[in-house]
Amino acid sequence: MNFNELQKQWNDEPTDKIHVPNTIDTLREAQTPIDKVRKKMKMDFFSQIILLILTGTAPLIFNFSKEATTLFIPFYGMMTGFMCYYYYKFFVFYKKSYDMSFDSRKNLLWFYYELKLNIELYKALTYIMFFIGFSFGVLFGIVTKDHSKIDNLLSGFENKIQVLIIFIVVMVVFSFFMAEFIPRWYYGKHLKQVKSVLDQLDEE
Repeated sequence: MNFNELQKQWNDEPTDKIHVPNTIDTLREAQTPIDKVRKKMKMDFFSQIILLILTGTAPLIFNFSKEATTLFIPFYGMMTGFMCYYYYKFFVFYKKSYDMSFDSRKNLLWFYYELKLNIELYKALTYIMFFIGFSFGVLFGIVTKDHSKIDNLLSGFENKIQVLIIFIVVMVVFSFFMAEFIPRWYYGKHLKQVKSVLDQLDEE
């Protein structure tokens, strides 16, 4: 068989059944939510560092007594320790996301599960921070000798115990809201977008 016959057979092949896979286009769809996640992670990182520094100045801002300041230091140390662990995991994920190219399903799958893991860490950290803050608040109320400010706040209420219980319930609900809904609102939409791209790749 000579070259002319081969060329003729090639030209006679039907072209309507040729399918060009759109995997590359599908992967490109994931790039936008990934870029948005990176941008939000960067903003979140610096905002939490600023918040941690401001929390450290609380004894100066609120003029803590010597006893209250002594009590504040170990609690702030625990808070900083947990935050540093989270920052480390957070930074490693953020840095590695730039070192990998998202041109394959494997890398995209890695990003999806790492983001999901970091959202769960975010939730756990919020609950831990609430527990530390609540514990400090209780001990602060016991240790401090000057209860005049607390008494002034509760002076207009007949049953102070009920007010304190309501306050605790409100704080627990607020902590639950911050831990469960804020991460979903902040990162959840982009997590779903990445999952949608992965589902499209599975179908292809």
